[in-house]
Amino acid sequence: MKKIIPIIFVAIGLAILATTFIPPAEPPEPAIPEDLKGVFIDSPAVRLPDFELVDHNNRIFNNASLKGQWSLVFFGFTNCPDVCPTSMTELNKVSAMPDTPEDTQYVFISVDPKRDSSEKLKEFVTFFNDKFIGVSGQKSEIDKFKEPLGVIYGFEGDTTSEDYVVTHFAAIYLIAPDGKQRAYALAPHSAIQISRAYQLVRKHYD
Repeated sequence: MKKIIPIIFVAIGLAILATTFIPPAEPPEPAIPEDLKGVFIDSPAVRLPDFELVDHNNRIFNNASLKGQWSLVFFGFTNCPDVCPTSMTELNKVSAMPDTPEDTQYVFISVDPKRDSSEKLKEFVTFFNDKFIGVSGQKSEIDKFKEPLGVIYGFEGDTTSEDYVVTHFAAIYLIAPDGKQRAYALAPHSAIQISRAYQLVRKHYD
């Protein structure tokens, strides 16, 4: 009986030590709100290299064109049958929301300069909103712009003809008044998602 008592005390002591040194369980990660899923914040911000393109009014569009206001930027092509017109429609909804700042700039970058002339770009972007800006230019300049953003695009079919398809990454990029990318949202897009992400990021940096 004398041997059992010390063993009991040792067992109790070990149990106390075990409970003392067990780290507390990690709290569960908060769920991502549905309207922010697919939105990613860039930290640090992505710096853009020098580039020079042309807008649908044949004016130079370069790094300076992105400075001084927040910009929502989308890469695509005017012959796109689905994701481009859908995304542009959602951007137009964002522009019409009462809490969207009026100084927001909306930019459509065509990665298909062969077919997307200034006239065609103007017809395309102004169909959605007269204030939207269509931009394109030499492929080398488009690639300078898109490279640090991680935009991927390619061509399928005979590019020596007019009958080919462009495949492209369909994110919407948020560029701050300092000309740096601060966030991006993956497709499928919704105006609510884009607007909320924009408001949160802008509020943080303004």
